[in-house]
Amino acid sequence: MRKSDLASLDLNLLVALHALLVERHVTRAARRAHTSQPAMSRALRKLRDLLGDELLVRVGQHMRPTPRAEALLGPLEQVLEGVLELVAPSAFDPSRATGTLRIAMPDILTYMLVPRLLRRLAKEAPQLDLQIVQWNHRWREDLEGGVVDLTVGQPSGDEAGIYSRLLVRNTWACVLRRGHPALSKRWNKESYAALSHLLIDMSGSGGGQVDVALRAGGLRRRIALRMPYVVLSPLVVAETDLVLTTARWLAEALAKQVDLVVKRPPVELAPVDLPMAWHERTHRDPRQRWFRDTLMSVARESTGRAARDT
Repeated sequence: MRKSDLASLDLNLLVALHALLVERHVTRAARRAHTSQPAMSRALRKLRDLLGDELLVRVGQHMRPTPRAEALLGPLEQVLEGVLELVAPSAFDPSRATGTLRIAMPDILTYMLVPRLLRRLAKEAPQLDLQIVQWNHRWREDLEGGVVDLTVGQPSGDEAGIYSRLLVRNTWACVLRRGHPALSKRWNKESYAALSHLLIDMSGSGGGQVDVALRAGGLRRRIALRMPYVVLSPLVVAETDLVLTTARWLAEALAKQVDLVVKRPPVELAPVDLPMAWHERTHRDPRQRWFRDTLMSVARESTGRAARDT
């Protein structure tokens, strides 16, 4: 029989054959296969014609399998198990999983989440590796093509075929070096605007919420340094008289490592939601669902806040 002939084969016969070979009794085989005794008898006749073998023969009061039937049982069970796995995959077991999980995310989220994520993987999925890919404007194509499994921190959740979930809610803080002259003066919008600022700017020309808030009060600030390196920026501040307005989590984390003072911004700045996004083709994949849940748990532990679905 060729593969093209399978279209004419009733695959339910394989279920009937397995029941007959295991039970060696037509009535019991019918019960096992949840069908009637006459239907099982018809299936046995069809199987005998199809395979050119009696399969089961009566010996005294019992039915005995032929040598051909005995040889079929092992391969038949493997085929049925394979079909079952195909249509109803077994639960994902991270402890046995292998391969590489790929995430596109900016450096601040890498610093925030990846060390804790690696510790979780080492404990729960020790054979899974992690690859961080720099986020870029082709994020949708990368998700569609499987270049990355998740992209974090940039796209909105209103794209067709894209699912998203809030991962981190970013609130703001200002950092200055310890001993900065501004720390001995009144901290308000006017004194803040008068400082020399460091701006994280990926495009080389942007402003941000701070500038909008200052302009609303008739104020402007001097941006003395622009740079695209989020995680490095507090280290530059620690060696200069610049002030940086950045993610509160980063400010508090690095203030413990270098001599920085963290202050609340004297202007109102709305939080920024940073979602993770994935493509619909991986939405129901057991490994990817486990990975997303794990990353969400790590984000909650890292920020101390529960995120919500979007």
